[in-house]
Amino acid sequence: MKNLIVLIPEGFFVKYFVYSPKGISGLEGEENFEVVRKGKVKFRGLGASNADIKNLIESHKSEAVAIRLLYGGNEFKEVTIYDESVTEKLERLIPQSPLHIPLSIRLIKLLGRTIPIPDVILLFETAFFVNLPLQERIYAVNDKSDETNARRFGYHGLFHDVALRKIEQKLGKECRIISICLEPVPEVAAIYNGKPIMVSSGSTPLDGIPGDTTCGEIDPGIVLLLEEKKRWGPEMINDMLTRKSGLSAIAGERTSIDEIFDGDEKYAPARKILEYRILLSCGSAMALMNGFDALIFSGKYIRSAGKLSEWLLPKLLEASYDKFKLKLPAIYFLRDSLEEIILNKMVHYLLQHADT
Repeated sequence: MKNLIVLIPEGFFVKYFVYSPKGISGLEGEENFEVVRKGKVKFRGLGASNADIKNLIESHKSEAVAIRLLYGGNEFKEVTIYDESVTEKLERLIPQSPLHIPLSIRLIKLLGRTIPIPDVILLFETAFFVNLPLQERIYAVNDKSDETNARRFGYHGLFHDVALRKIEQKLGKECRIISICLEPVPEVAAIYNGKPIMVSSGSTPLDGIPGDTTCGEIDPGIVLLLEEKKRWGPEMINDMLTRKSGLSAIAGERTSIDEIFDGDEKYAPARKILEYRILLSCGSAMALMNGFDALIFSGKYIRSAGKLSEWLLPKLLEASYDKFKLKLPAIYFLRDSLEEIILNKMVHYLLQHADT
């Protein structure tokens, strides 16, 4: 294979990772890759300001580019190769995700139309959760509009999917999994017999467990109060709830999940709230699955998973352990980074479709 490039859009920036093959190893003759370049570039549209991205792609003769996209609605259920129909489908999703979809479309168009790349591979975080059970995905809201499609999704589907595959290799497909993804916006999913049946996130990543700077689950009335009492518009409210809330707001300074588990007592309130919200989500997962067979941690803050599990696991075991079965649940730590997961999925896809 030639070089492979991974792109991860984050607001008006795009993180990039360029991988080059470094030989064949392993019993199955798998090809290994190493990072030869990584960084972050600005991205604001289809104009000349995106010369950095063009130069990046053109300077590394690549076989394929993979893009991680946050939202794909009900349209995108699996790994997708870019073509014109993809753009049309994404444009129909703009009312459902007005902050993420427009920039995603511009980036895809830039790569698909202006730079000659054999394959532009799209991976959607929401794809893993498209088929959530009806009772889990819908809201008790009188919304007859096809445009908003107000339903629950998960937003770390790539991590949860790899976690599922790892545990299936160890325990088989018929198992009950609690998957805890420790990203800046944390997420808990219940996976039963190979399918997600519960997730802590909501219609947007803002719902659920408080994150580094995101508020997590709140009463919708709070949004109305901010509008009425402070005269704030949608932009200011969104900025407050996504960038100035969460664990950082509780701590009184910008912080992260790793920092609040480092032991400083000034972060104790933030740590207790995070632990409590994760425990509640795990409790819901256990109730749905009548216990659990495996607990797996993943995400950017995986180094904090050890301390979290020391606090969390005894509580889960006390509530679910069947002393007559004499079988304790397994615990795993997935240390793959997001870019490594994307790379592996891209390589797998290319190998599967090498002769098509």
